[in-house]
Amino acid sequence: MELPEQIRPEYDRWYRFMEDRVEFWHHASIFHTKAHCARVLRFALMIAEKQGLSPADSELLATASVFHDSRRLDDGYDTGHGQRAADYYQEFCEKNGQNFDPLCYHVIYWHDRHDAEGIAAIENLLPRRDNDVLLYQIFKDADALDRFRLGPNGLDVRYLRTDAALELVDYARALWDEECR
Repeated sequence: MELPEQIRPEYDRWYRFMEDRVEFWHHASIFHTKAHCARVLRFALMIAEKQGLSPADSELLATASVFHDSRRLDDGYDTGHGQRAADYYQEFCEKNGQNFDPLCYHVIYWHDRHDAEGIAAIENLLPRRDNDVLLYQIFKDADALDRFRLGPNGLDVRYLRTDAALELVDYARALWDEECR
């Protein structure tokens, strides 16, 4: 599937960053690979474009995409991998002089938990952004759109949170089908 031109520069920049700079722990993974994170990156940027988000919001979503599964220990639920990945993101920023975004930390941290927990934690962040919960929901949708890698019925669209993600379901399925050939 062709990468939409309007997101290509950001996608290419973040893809290279992930390949060159982000270390993944679970090298034997078949489901939570850099290829998975690249597809999540694609979906996150596409949703951000559809939603008309700011460059800063797109940057947050891209950052979360490339770090979110970097600290998995296995391909199961591995509850807690979000926290480990968020801690890695924070350490990475500190060691490399990168800007650290507390909301991005929390999006990564809570992505492997139930929405109610993640939203409650994000709603308690100070200072608040007008769309901080929306960014969390967009990221969770971008991650969910890649569930076709788990099988033809891997994605239950009833759990998608945004209309923009619902519009991408057929695209996500076609992208996975193309990559499997």
